[in-house]
Amino acid sequence: MFFSVSTKACLFGIIAGVNLIRVLNDKLHNLWHGEANGLTAAALIVGAASVASRLVGVLRDRVLASSFGAGYDLDVYYAAFRVPDLIYSLIILGALSAGFIPVFSEYLETRSKDEAWKLAAQTLSIVGAVMAGVCLVLALTAQWIVPWTVPGFSGDKLEQTIALSRVMFLSPFLLGISAVMGGVLQALKRFMAFSLAPVFYNLGIIFGALVLAPRLGIIGVAWGVIIGAFLHLATQTTVVLKLGLGKLPLPSFRPPGVRRILKLMLPRTLGLGLSQLNLVVLLALASALPTGSVAVFNLANNLQSFPVGIFGISFALAAFPLLSRAASRNDQRCFAAELVSATSKIGFFILPSMAIFFLLRAQIIRLALGAGEFDWDNTIRTANVMGAFTAALIAQALVPLFARAFYAKQDTKTPLFIAFVSEACNLALAVWWRGLFGITGLALAFAAASYINALLLWTFLKKKYGPFDTYALNISILKSMAAAASIIAVGYPVRQLVGSIFPLQTFWQVALQAAAACLAGGGTFLLVAWVLRSKELLDFRDAIKRKLWRKKPKIDGMEEAMG
Repeated sequence: MFFSVSTKACLFGIIAGVNLIRVLNDKLHNLWHGEANGLTAAALIVGAASVASRLVGVLRDRVLASSFGAGYDLDVYYAAFRVPDLIYSLIILGALSAGFIPVFSEYLETRSKDEAWKLAAQTLSIVGAVMAGVCLVLALTAQWIVPWTVPGFSGDKLEQTIALSRVMFLSPFLLGISAVMGGVLQALKRFMAFSLAPVFYNLGIIFGALVLAPRLGIIGVAWGVIIGAFLHLATQTTVVLKLGLGKLPLPSFRPPGVRRILKLMLPRTLGLGLSQLNLVVLLALASALPTGSVAVFNLANNLQSFPVGIFGISFALAAFPLLSRAASRNDQRCFAAELVSATSKIGFFILPSMAIFFLLRAQIIRLALGAGEFDWDNTIRTANVMGAFTAALIAQALVPLFARAFYAKQDTKTPLFIAFVSEACNLALAVWWRGLFGITGLALAFAAASYINALLLWTFLKKKYGPFDTYALNISILKSMAAAASIIAVGYPVRQLVGSIFPLQTFWQVALQAAAACLAGGGTFLLVAWVLRSKELLDFRDAIKRKLWRKKPKIDGMEEAMG
């Protein structure tokens, strides 16, 4: 019996569909569980996932701003968020990565995988026990701790801040365990799950704002933070368990690897303590300003950190395992090459981001947050603060990379000294400039301190671990600066032209103005970078080609075997 043409076509379509599904499943599995090779490829994965995370973060802020406005409720939420975030940042976020990843990477290079996994399990056990105890104590003592962070709050506003803090004290426990999972994934160069975990964290907060807050009020957003923290942990755990993490032992500080991690963590913890103390003082200063100042400061900070997270953090995270392994082999040439390469790539991406964010700061704020209770007055106040933050995007983006270069060398004392100097400058300038510029003065102080931090870190890096190829780096940065300047030169007149044609009273009119200026400026940036033969542009193009059009290697005799 012969099949009809239509039957054959259906069978062919089914087979092609099954093969397509199988190929897509293999691709997704490789992305989720596979190892990223090379700095640009790793940064591309982290950056793409970070874009998704930051976009969801902008959506989160838009939901919060449109639901509550830059006023009483968001002041309470951001104030309550400060102490739990302080604990997480102080003990886990930077301190653990500064100690755990270099030691875990060294175990992978110089010892067996079994020993490395035992170290990870013991670290996880200790972090879980410590964070559980710390969070319990803080929840019980919140009524005495929280008032010190917001001296400008009183009455119901203070009581509500304490209530939200008690709920959110559970998040450092969940995020602390998740941070150990993330450290393992970074050391093993499995970046996809690590990078997407913040997406699910932000989705939990959005769920709290949209579903729980209408029933429970602003405390519903606090429960959304807890849901997001659990999703953050679950996302990374799915990969780590398959990689080889075994049963958790009882917490013990006796293993040599654990003691080395703690030794490296201590200076970093002190440095983060200074940074977090700085943020607490800034919050205290903002709490005494007009209502909504705390919300404006946090909303502007969240939006300006968009390019820092996508480019600065992405390349710092991607470079850290490479720097750590080069340092463990005592390969100074490789260490210097990786550091210079990451620095030039961050400059290539962050400098145009600075130009776009400064040129379109009001449009970005309006498009991202301008809905519901967030009016034009809130927009202008937030845009002014974000403009001050934007002036230091390049410094903010380079600090994570430079600090991790020290951590890769297992030197956490030098960044501590530098953090002390920069944070002291930040606080002094904040107190001075708040009286002159209000809430914008706090952002200007933060920007100035970021430059001090970055410049001191780079100076000490060259002195202690140089020499570096600064000539090639300077040429690269100058090319990126020239290309970024073209964005302002072309984007500004386009922005003004569109603004003169449309009244800019609706979302789509503002979006059209921003899109026209961004496309004109961005296209000019790429053209100038291409004319100048920017190495970073060519590397980025090649990395995309390898990811999207990578071919499987041919095997001798394969064609004959397949007929």
